[in-house]
Amino acid sequence: MFDSALRLNQRNKYRALWEFAHGITAVKSTPPNLQIARSNICNFHCVYCIDHRVGNQIPRTKNAGKTWQKLLELIPRSEVLAFHGVSEFMIDPEFFDIIRRCAEAGAALSINTNGSVCTPKYLDALADYPHYLSINFSLDAATPETYLRIRGWDFWRIVRNIKTYVERCEARRGTTWLSLSFVITKSNVQDMMPLVFLAKALHVDSIKYYRLHEYEGLDWRVETKAGGTFDYREECTRKFGQEYNRAIERTRQAAEILGVHIELPASLTEVELQEEIR
Repeated sequence: MFDSALRLNQRNKYRALWEFAHGITAVKSTPPNLQIARSNICNFHCVYCIDHRVGNQIPRTKNAGKTWQKLLELIPRSEVLAFHGVSEFMIDPEFFDIIRRCAEAGAALSINTNGSVCTPKYLDALADYPHYLSINFSLDAATPETYLRIRGWDFWRIVRNIKTYVERCEARRGTTWLSLSFVITKSNVQDMMPLVFLAKALHVDSIKYYRLHEYEGLDWRVETKAGGTFDYREECTRKFGQEYNRAIERTRQAAEILGVHIELPASLTEVELQEEIR
């Protein structure tokens, strides 16, 4: 049924499509697009991160042993491999071995990173990756003051690192997608539009904006490295809805004028503007 000349991940993808089209319930394929959260270990303590909230009792762990071996076995069968989660994948001791396995599988590679790791070895490993590569840098700010409050690190160092990755990947831009992401809070909403100008200067491909999650039960306060307190519930979008809507429109206009691709959440409706978060 499947051409033996195809790579294993190609055969697996076509098997998955065939099984879906025929309504097969006991499938033999595995997910052709696989996202792996290797661990919940991170070198940042972002104020909105659920895994770093005050009083959190979840231990720092990572997939290991038989579980990790089974995940490794899925890599040759996957056409797209993403390494995202409540973690910083690039500090994983097995980072280079994992990247090698992905390359040998002929898979497209997607990485989400805070941009703190930038050495010649990492630059070479990613710039020389032989297949499609997507790197997203989680930034959440366009100024040093906001970055210190939200992410607690050196803004200019991160920006220089992103610039270095962009320059190092210039020769392979036809098979590379470099983006920024921004979680919208009350503390950084004023940086939404300025980030468009920064993205233009850095020559990245896109910015993705997200609203801070408003799930029930997410409620904590944490002291920031910039001084002052980050109150999760007060930072949610509907607590500053009018300002949020204005920032959405200004950001949209700036991106249109500058020719920067962006993905924005919807503006709040009049009904939503009147609602209070429980």
